[in-house]
Amino acid sequence: MGSAPTPAKASAIAASPTLAASVSPPHVSSGPARPTQPEATAKLSEAERAVFGNRRLYALTLNMPNLNSNGGSWIVRFAELKQDPKAPAGDLSEPAATRKVDPGYPLQLMRENVSGTVIVYAVIRADGTVGNVRVLRGVDERLDRFACEAVAQWRFQPAMKNGSPVDVEATFVIPFRPPRVGTNF
Repeated sequence: MGSAPTPAKASAIAASPTLAASVSPPHVSSGPARPTQPEATAKLSEAERAVFGNRRLYALTLNMPNLNSNGGSWIVRFAELKQDPKAPAGDLSEPAATRKVDPGYPLQLMRENVSGTVIVYAVIRADGTVGNVRVLRGVDERLDRFACEAVAQWRFQPAMKNGSPVDVEATFVIPFRPPRVGTNF
């Protein structure tokens, strides 16, 4: 029989509210990223087509539930930001998320059934930080803002090309879906 935890131990055991909103995902894969297949490229939104143009495009799926939006996997598409035509050709390795922050999804918005998929643009810099965050396709200005604020806080092991970190442009496809009707939220 164990004894009840002391207040100090209980507070150490209690979950931190920031822990649920900031999780470090496992490394998705290693090695060179695979270019997006033509059939996957056909699924790009018009806004994504405008970003990437005819550049070699890569994609990865973060197979981890979005803790706040009950929506499952995010799709991240990326391409090298500045391609130097004089640089030797090389494979681009995917950036690996080392810190992921889920966007807020307030209970009131769930009750109002405000849902959909937000597409956010960002630059994943060679130092692993994220910048130039903006909405490419929004759902609701509140969800759009939550998505941008969250993506801006992500951190990455940067994409690599020929052994050097490089900046990449990326789009984040973020689902916002409330729990099914009939749940007590």
